Amino acid sequence: MKTLLFFLLLVPAAHAAVKLPSIFTDHMVLQRDKAVPVWGKASPGEEVVVEFAGQKKTAKADAGGKWMVKLDPMPANAEPQVLKAGSLSVQDVLIGEVWLASGQSNMEWEMQMKPDSQADIPNTTHPNLRLIEVPKTTALTPQDDVPAKWERSSPESAATFSAVGYYFGLKLHEELKVPVGIIQSAWGGTRIEPWTSLEGFDAVPELKDFVADVRANLPGSDAYRTSHEKHLAAVTQWQQAVKTALEKKQPVPAIPGQPQTFTAGAGTPTALYNAMIHPLVPFAFRGAIWYQGESNHNEGFVYTDKKKALLASWRSVFQQPELPFYFVQIAPFQYGTEEPEILAQFWQAQRKCLDIPHTGMAVISDIGEVPDIHPAKKKEVARRLSLWALSQTYGRSEIDPNGPLYASHSVEGAAIRVKFDHAKGGLAARDGKALTHFEIAGRDGLFQPAEAKIDGDSVVLTSAKVPQPRRARFAWSKLAIANLMDKDGLPATAFHTHWPVDPDLGDNFAKDCTWTSSDKNTYGWDTGLTDGSWASFAPNCYATSSTEQFPKHVTIDLKQPRTLNLILVGAPEIGSTKTIAVSVSTDGQTFREVGKDVFPLAKSTRASISFPDTEAQYIRLTYLDHHAQQAGGFPNTFGFTTEVEAYRIR
Repeated sequence: MKTLLFFLLLVPAAHAAVKLPSIFTDHMVLQRDKAVPVWGKASPGEEVVVEFAGQKKTAKADAGGKWMVKLDPMPANAEPQVLKAGSLSVQDVLIGEVWLASGQSNMEWEMQMKPDSQADIPNTTHPNLRLIEVPKTTALTPQDDVPAKWERSSPESAATFSAVGYYFGLKLHEELKVPVGIIQSAWGGTRIEPWTSLEGFDAVPELKDFVADVRANLPGSDAYRTSHEKHLAAVTQWQQAVKTALEKKQPVPAIPGQPQTFTAGAGTPTALYNAMIHPLVPFAFRGAIWYQGESNHNEGFVYTDKKKALLASWRSVFQQPELPFYFVQIAPFQYGTEEPEILAQFWQAQRKCLDIPHTGMAVISDIGEVPDIHPAKKKEVARRLSLWALSQTYGRSEIDPNGPLYASHSVEGAAIRVKFDHAKGGLAARDGKALTHFEIAGRDGLFQPAEAKIDGDSVVLTSAKVPQPRRARFAWSKLAIANLMDKDGLPATAFHTHWPVDPDLGDNFAKDCTWTSSDKNTYGWDTGLTDGSWASFAPNCYATSSTEQFPKHVTIDLKQPRTLNLILVGAPEIGSTKTIAVSVSTDGQTFREVGKDVFPLAKSTRASISFPDTEAQYIRLTYLDHHAQQAGGFPNTFGFTTEVEAYRIR
């Protein structure tokens, strides 16, 4: 026994088994024409040999047991090969093109979930198209691995895979004639923030305050520690204050509120990046496709900044500063009672993302389904994304992946000419009918439907109701499924010639100004008079109290004297607001009426009150009367107003 024990002591401890992350499994695809990182874990100091396609690379595990080698760039190869790492063997490995498919539900949407894609499932057997789905999981810190496995495309594997991801991969496979791998990492209902790292947010100065708040609530960060140390000190002081109060038989003070602490969830900033993107780092892949935005659609150009952060995040960790990134401009959808312009403004923010280098936008406004936030035609969505990849990534210069994009406009008498980029082959109406969803407006900014005629790469707009047009917009509504397209059938993108900055109107002097009311509302419907939103519901809509006596009035303080000549006032479809008189004053005591408007019942309406240049610091709306009928179930004694804006038009 002693001899055996002595012998065992002389035998070196066995090395821990070499481990590969789950992205390396049988049936995988390695990226062609790029250095290919292969990494994993082993015992500290252990030498790991990696062999593949005639290459042999050696690495030594560091003190934490991590190791990595980089295979030299390799051409595409559809012949199955074996990747060896130590004692591990990964079978049936191909070399080709690899893409990441990410986003929310429209990217996650499975082949089996809509009739048109469901019908294609029996035809999904493609041995050289490989699919891998990252499972839904969250984490507060970056993770090194997530359980997943590659599969050959087949009716069994494709049925539950992303329809957009599958069709995109199949299109590239057919066009490029090489193996293709698609990595699905998507989660329905998620915002963009959970898919982004802290470092990505740090890269965008406009998000400085946002990322500071995230850090303050994120366990493990210095900011989190500081905020909780301050809370601990406050609680200590509170304990002493409690003792003193009890001794003096006085009321005990409230305990200090505890700072917020993030928990790992699908809505937590960085949580999906940590758990569903970082485990793939530093896997080599060609580019990414992204279908997301519905959950962020009401925040306008802030989304552009967040998209910059997402890309800064991914491009940094995967060490691809020019990573191709092609995304979908989300489709028209009802979004409940939300103002129609909110989604249109988000479309502008998505178009602004094209300013980020190496990006592309697939427009799908023509194949949206207003009652359904998940449009069925995922194959066409994927085809339009593939046009960007084929054109911009794979050099197919004959392909223009853009539909018509607003370029400029000019006033020609009683008409406005709108010129489009990406329309060299001509413009057309998709259904052969008159062009739809064009509108024009004059100095007052009140838009009217326009007759639209194609003239080469331009559209000429006129309206009998706007004899002196100054501005134009197209498809400027969440419900707009317009028919303008290019020669290839790609739809034109929504636009507004004067948004977000209106060069005619200039600054809105009433924005965020305070006001007083003769009949203050006590139901919480008195907060949105000057917030910049024309929405018809609280907290974005102002209302007086429901007292019977009229007239009632509300007075806005512009903070300083202004020269005005235009005031815009809106009434919502709810309530019974009828006649509003608009007056101005320099001292808040003596008011002069500059105009009035009679609003219809149960219809959201904006009135434009124009007058000669007038010096004023105060604007008063006087509710002179009301409709006898009710609208929206509210007593007709309320005076409702959606918004007030004040300008000096030069």
